[in-house]
Amino acid sequence: MRWRRYFERGKRDGDLGREIEHYVAQEMDDNIARGMSQEEARLAALRKFGNRTLPRETVYRMNTINYLDVLAQDLKYGLRQLRLRPGFALAAIVSLALGIGANTAIFTLVDQILLRLLPVENPHELVQLRMDGVRPGGNWGDGIHTFPYPTYVALRDQNTVFSGLTGQRVESASLMGDGRSELITVAMVAGNYFQVLGVRPHLGRSLTPDDDRNLNGHPVAVLQYDFWQTQYQGRPGMVGETIRLNGAPFTVVGIAPPNFEGTDVGFPTKLWLPVAMQPTITPTTPGLDDERSAWFYPFARLKPGVSIAQAEAAMKVLYRQRQHEELKQSFFSRYPEGRDLFLRQTFTLEPAARGNSGLRSRFERPLIVLEWLAGAVLLIACANIAGLLLARGAARQRDLAIRTAIGAGRGRIIGQLFAESAILALGGAIAGLFLGSWLTRLLILSLPYDPGNLSLSATPDLRVLGFTAAVTAVTAVLFGLVPAWQNSRVAGAATLREEAGAIAGGRMHVRLRKFFVALQVALSAVLLLGAGFFIRTLVNLRHVDLGLRSENVVCFHVRPSVLYDDARKIHVFRSLIEGLATVPGVRAVGANRESLFTGGRWDDSLTIPGASSKIGHSPLSFFNGVTPGYFEALGIPVRAGRDFTWRDWGSGRRLALVNEALTGAYFEGKPAVGRMIGMGTRAPADIEIVGVFGNSRYHDVRGEVPRQTFLNLDSVIAMVGGVNVYARAAGDPRQVMPALRAQVSRIDPNLVVSGMRTLDAQINFRMANERLLSFLSVGFAILATVLAIVGLHGVLAFLVAKRTREIGIRMALGARRGAIVRLVAKEMALVIPGGLAVGVAAGYACGRYIESQLVGVATDDPFVFGVAAGALLAAAVAATLIPAVRASRIDPMRALRYD
Repeated sequence: MRWRRYFERGKRDGDLGREIEHYVAQEMDDNIARGMSQEEARLAALRKFGNRTLPRETVYRMNTINYLDVLAQDLKYGLRQLRLRPGFALAAIVSLALGIGANTAIFTLVDQILLRLLPVENPHELVQLRMDGVRPGGNWGDGIHTFPYPTYVALRDQNTVFSGLTGQRVESASLMGDGRSELITVAMVAGNYFQVLGVRPHLGRSLTPDDDRNLNGHPVAVLQYDFWQTQYQGRPGMVGETIRLNGAPFTVVGIAPPNFEGTDVGFPTKLWLPVAMQPTITPTTPGLDDERSAWFYPFARLKPGVSIAQAEAAMKVLYRQRQHEELKQSFFSRYPEGRDLFLRQTFTLEPAARGNSGLRSRFERPLIVLEWLAGAVLLIACANIAGLLLARGAARQRDLAIRTAIGAGRGRIIGQLFAESAILALGGAIAGLFLGSWLTRLLILSLPYDPGNLSLSATPDLRVLGFTAAVTAVTAVLFGLVPAWQNSRVAGAATLREEAGAIAGGRMHVRLRKFFVALQVALSAVLLLGAGFFIRTLVNLRHVDLGLRSENVVCFHVRPSVLYDDARKIHVFRSLIEGLATVPGVRAVGANRESLFTGGRWDDSLTIPGASSKIGHSPLSFFNGVTPGYFEALGIPVRAGRDFTWRDWGSGRRLALVNEALTGAYFEGKPAVGRMIGMGTRAPADIEIVGVFGNSRYHDVRGEVPRQTFLNLDSVIAMVGGVNVYARAAGDPRQVMPALRAQVSRIDPNLVVSGMRTLDAQINFRMANERLLSFLSVGFAILATVLAIVGLHGVLAFLVAKRTREIGIRMALGARRGAIVRLVAKEMALVIPGGLAVGVAAGYACGRYIESQLVGVATDDPFVFGVAAGALLAAAVAATLIPAVRASRIDPMRALRYD
């Protein structure tokens, strides 16, 4: 009886139990007073309790107890059933762990790089200034979000829509102390930086507008919290102490809060300085008064009640006014052709709640692609487990029929079956979290950066745990609800009378399992196509002709003290190259200003007498400054003329070697050696071409080889803050790395070495996107294909087992083995081709999204489609033939006795 069940379960809850017992005791006392016996009084009291209209809160609590009790029973039943089939449980949990772990790992990086907001006050109020169009003058940033510092000041002082406009420039500086130097990341920020962001210091004070009013006037710094903890052991007395950056003293005035690492997501800023200290930090770059060099990254906070659209409309008017002021500058008097291009610029505002991130711009598309691939793997695992659960339900039809016959409702059957799915999903989630953390570490290590310079964490936080919990819940529903619903459709008496040879569960079970197999085949085809595209891209990039010999080359960056004048830098750099050439095992050494294969470049226009009028615009070229020995160290052939020599070094002459791409574009087949050119538009032709070198790659492995002009490094020494050294070794380059580092210290203790690695490793880092996509997509595709083949094999094995009697009768009547094989194989005659066709069509459609990530391969490449479809079809046919051949070898006599 319901009231008795409530009473018994209610007694287990403290307050509710006491309430029920008090009521029943009172009724019993009244009944005994009326002359009833003890037992009669108790039964009457319980009966009256059952008819009583209880308070809503009491009924709710009693129902909750009942539901929890039912849930506990279902979970116990599910655990008991899974213990009876440990192999099935283990296979399901492993499949789910792989799918959930992959999704968790990718989401961990997606969350940190793409989704997470800055830990500042009201981040949604932050906006970033953006300008699209040609920038007459120099650009020292991403070409979109950078502005000249005077332009920033004008917009800051004249706008009416921002409560604050600030900005920064992130650079590296030499931190000196304890007899050693190291390069650290510093941010030169406007004085109102911390106030605009709403970031309060952990200790001391933050920077203020007074700190950046006078050039080099306030050498103060704010330390990042983790840097303070690791570098200075978290000493509170650090505030007020002096540190040395680039040889200059800076006073520490504050410590930033623990959760703030700057606005460059992924790359933690070690300390913040006033932007007025720019001449001390980057003396070779444009200064604060340079009207045309765009190097400062401004961002702002909207005033309350002002939308981005309103602020953008007002700022466009202000920026246009600023443009007309700049047109009066002498630059546009010298280059009037730049006026129209300058006025065509487009000014907009962008949300900046997530900060600025080079990681985001580089890895956003690959991470989204990988998230979709990982989701497909998880969906395949769900489809696989759903098929296994359908098979288990079909095998347990008699058990479920008995439960139905003795009164179990369909809801109770579904609850019991779904409890097994929930347990499997929970087990897969727990294992997936551990696997995901491990995979995240591998992903972070695979990024083309020093892990010590990244603030990415592999430890799951509450956001990752929430994502995993949501994925687990969706997963349980995806693979558990449909099988539970289908398996609960049993007719007790009919099922108990069912013949042993019939297909248990009916045709609907078979159709559903075939649907899940077709889904797995389709998704596997998509993943295989993606893997094929990315593998071909990686192979194409690895076979690109670099125009140089990268093997056995060590590359590293060397920075001298900023206190060195140009003459001393010329002396130090020559001593460096000549000294490193004496290291045992080193064959040749050279250096340049712009490092190779890092994405950075130095480009400008050229003045070639007579060329501009023929091509209609100023010739363009990539520039670099190189030392003698550079071409020999990298194996770049000099096709005509000569290389730089030490006789040219310090002579004051401006010399250049140009590549064949430039001579072919601008010299019309005429000899280039001996010609005079100038750097810049209508610049004096004071640079003599002394040689022509073979086409070689510069900043990237992709695309065409750019036109290049390499100057003797000493002629541009004022623009050189540090050099990139390339040393060719006679054998394994890693063997000479310690000796090279030690030799640098002997040459000059003030030289700071960073980023030492082989050139091959640097090239691989440059192809990080392609490597990441190809390796993970291949892994996902193989895993998905294996799961699909297992699911296909499982369906056929199930059908063969349930049709054993039929097969035995056919063989007893004279059916040949070939006929039995065809009988079993035709079950997949439509499933495999149908799933493959859907997968190929979906893969073609998805190929448009990843087209920008591909090199040398089209999204309709017949070779990729043929190999992917052929491999999947061959694997599917093999998985089909194995149970089919096994069925053809069944002993007819044993089959007829099969039950």
